[in-house]
Amino acid sequence: AHLSRMNEIGGFPWQMTFSYGRALQAAPQKAWSGKDDNVAAAQAAFLHRAQMNGLASQGKWNEVLERQHAA
Repeated sequence: AHLSRMNEIGGFPWQMTFSYGRALQAAPQKAWSGKDDNVAAAQAAFLHRAQMNGLASQGKWNEVLERQHAA
């Protein structure tokens, strides 16, 4: 939410994105939990986080999209 808002405001001399892998890793790791049966869920969680972070880096993320894409 913060990243999206910063990019919505704009005016930076460079592209504002996330700078840590944890932004993409936490949800997939939780979904996976080290179990082979959870690989597909982990992959879906990773894709979702990547899409949401991509939207935030463009200032286009919002909670409605977060919930819609999570379903």
